[in-house]
Amino acid sequence: MIQTIVGISFNKTKDDTIKTGTEVNIYHDKGNKYSSRAIAVTYNGKLLGYIGEKGNEKHEEVFEALPLKAKVHTVARLGEGETFAKFGLDEITHLEVEFAMASDKKEGIQSMNEDVLVKFDPVLHRYVYNGQELIGGTSYIKKWIKEFDKENISRMYAKSLGCKQSEVLEFWNNGGDVAGDYGSAIHGALEHYEKFKKLGKIIQGKKDLPFNKAMPSHPELRKIVEQFIEKFGDQEVETEVIVTNVERGLCGMIDRLLIVNEENLVCRVQDYKVNIDAAVEGKDKYLGQMAALPKNKLSKYRLQLSFYARLLELSGWTVEGLDAYVYEDEWKCYTLEQVKLDF
Repeated sequence: MIQTIVGISFNKTKDDTIKTGTEVNIYHDKGNKYSSRAIAVTYNGKLLGYIGEKGNEKHEEVFEALPLKAKVHTVARLGEGETFAKFGLDEITHLEVEFAMASDKKEGIQSMNEDVLVKFDPVLHRYVYNGQELIGGTSYIKKWIKEFDKENISRMYAKSLGCKQSEVLEFWNNGGDVAGDYGSAIHGALEHYEKFKKLGKIIQGKKDLPFNKAMPSHPELRKIVEQFIEKFGDQEVETEVIVTNVERGLCGMIDRLLIVNEENLVCRVQDYKVNIDAAVEGKDKYLGQMAALPKNKLSKYRLQLSFYARLLELSGWTVEGLDAYVYEDEWKCYTLEQVKLDF
């Protein structure tokens, strides 16, 4: 477990022996006048601060396990030329400690189709089970997708335009970021609504709002979500569902899963996509056993959704179909045929 230490501004120190891995003590500060359950963190007898109590769901669990030994996980100091609050040069401005707790073994995301917990890093998009990194769907299907030769194509394109290759690459990268951020906003808005629409409905009634509070506040983004519901209905679905086959070292996150019959394990694997001309043949090219797939974005979606479907099938589920909901200037739904993979 990792906990951030609070109150370090009242217990300033520039002790340079405090670094990652340094051992500290955690104990019940019975003499604290502000709280009868204060948890102090000390090093060589000096008080560094406290484990936060207000709003910290883990506080009581830690308190019941005291006293504890911990190690410094993260430490930040004020550098030359920097200013932060009233800290001085080399004084510790941020401190996190790490220690083992019984609940650590339970941390992770429950796989929907296997009785396992998977640790997920949303930044690196990595899945780990029992210390082993699992292969995700996007990584798995790359072997069948011809990689865009950005280096050579950008060089030739820059030559034809009479500009620097670095300018072309920056132009492409920035454009990709803009498109990606736009897609992520729509994707996130839909998932947020699906996940919290019941709570949003309660808040709507309590505050007499004109729309479900789980809807985006921005009118344009809200309009996109409302158009989706108007066209495809307001179904009860599962979002961000982890599916695995740890024996094969495989894992993936399904953005939208429609359970058709829970008792008989029947479902549809679905996803939201934001782009243009998804069904139009272009420069997309597929390799090996997938070479015959149409050269469009829908083929990539088929591969990705087929990967998730196969993981479900291996654990006894029947996948009734695959659906890609694509937003261009309006919503379209493409029902896709499952691709036979190599596992």
